[in-house]
Amino acid sequence: MAGSFEFNRVTFGLPVETFRVDAYIALDERLPVVTEFVMRLLKVCERVPLATMRDYFGFNDIEARAVIESLTKQGLLEMSEDEVFLSSFALEKFEEAGGDHPRFSKVELKSDTVTFDLVSFTPLRFTPADMASDNIIKLDAAEDALGNSVERARLAYRRHYPEIASMRADLRERSYGVYSVESVESRRRNYVPVPVSFELDQYGHVERRMDEAFERIAPPELQHFVSEQVTAAIPRTLSLPAAGFEAFIEAFDLRLLNQYLAGKKFDLLRYLAEVQVGRSVRYAEGVEPMFGNLYLQGNRERILERLNDRRLGKRRHGPLLTSLAWLVPDYPLWGRGDAFAQSVSALSSMLQTGVHGNDLYLFANADLDEESVVTNNLRVPYLHELHFVRPQATGGRLMAGRVEILLYPTAFMVAMFHLPVPGNEGLWVPIGFISSLHGHLDTAHKMLCQAASGARYGRRARFNHKVQFASPSGFDDACTFLNYCPLGNGSLRLSDRS
Repeated sequence: MAGSFEFNRVTFGLPVETFRVDAYIALDERLPVVTEFVMRLLKVCERVPLATMRDYFGFNDIEARAVIESLTKQGLLEMSEDEVFLSSFALEKFEEAGGDHPRFSKVELKSDTVTFDLVSFTPLRFTPADMASDNIIKLDAAEDALGNSVERARLAYRRHYPEIASMRADLRERSYGVYSVESVESRRRNYVPVPVSFELDQYGHVERRMDEAFERIAPPELQHFVSEQVTAAIPRTLSLPAAGFEAFIEAFDLRLLNQYLAGKKFDLLRYLAEVQVGRSVRYAEGVEPMFGNLYLQGNRERILERLNDRRLGKRRHGPLLTSLAWLVPDYPLWGRGDAFAQSVSALSSMLQTGVHGNDLYLFANADLDEESVVTNNLRVPYLHELHFVRPQATGGRLMAGRVEILLYPTAFMVAMFHLPVPGNEGLWVPIGFISSLHGHLDTAHKMLCQAASGARYGRRARFNHKVQFASPSGFDDACTFLNYCPLGNGSLRLSDRS
């Protein structure tokens, strides 16, 4: 088994601050044509008698003297007796330009808007469209950087000016330095998204890959800071068996997985090689393996394909229009970032097609005092139905909060179990399957009802400018699309089927 396998993608928020900067900028300015020609002639000839220059240009004595005196006052020429030659200042300008033409400058006041990160104060190309969503994991800047950000931005603007000028079309070719920084004003603080991919290599080691675009612009200091913060964000858990895994296997009759169990340990690498990659070991017909979080691009596309197929009525039973249920695991690194946000957007958009628009219902584990935190962690555009599931004093969370179920009633379902990575138990690797078998559909429905109905059902979050919570109305009233019963012929009857 070669290569690596992505199992999670988390977006971290790099703290940044945007400043308005007023500074005097030194701009390239070419000399007048006659002046430059005189200087380039003297650069070649080195020393020229005044009379020779007068005759060459056809000047009279007065005109020749006027030109020489003007250029001498500008510090460009010098005279010794009756000979004219370039000043040392002018020769330096030729050298700065590579000997092609003399380089001079004028100073202009420019107003600029620049975004710096609050760690290394590196300028970033940043637009409002790049702002991170609310559900990212926000990294913390040092108090010293926050308290002295204006002064540090003043120094950084001068130090990084070539990079800043390269981002502006009006300065890219014309400017070459900062004469003085007049004022720096803080405009706003925000976060720039930095996606980090978690992958499992062929030896079972975890690899973390930062976004390539970020790595190209970030200095080593900044990359080291993000790496340390990512490590700190990984939950610290004891090395314990994955509670609930045997119950998961039994509930969905996944006897295939037993051959990879040795006591309480699961041989994840052999499973990947034989089931996920090589397909030398297969689930039953109609069941396909899934690996990694469902919001990863490959998994998302597989789910969308099945959803589109059923909603357009490509099967003999015709179109099936209903809502989609998604029970998510109880894990702080699940759903944090752009991959989850993109999945919610894509699923919600497809569910709105048809005569009757449907919704994505997300069920998240949360005690009463955790609901606000969980809501903020999962708050993304187009998520309108967030419902809370509460653990019970006797049974706790369903399968220790490690089970994940996505159900499109009567059509297909996905069940995942989140196993700890051997040697790094704070990271969870989801393994599971997608199925359209009636037995799996029935089990997924029963498990959703078991996890969310009755005393386990909490309440629904209402999203607006400020999060509010709807009074508990009960699982049956809040989620009517799941109110159906199996029929004898194996089909199911839905209350909101169109």
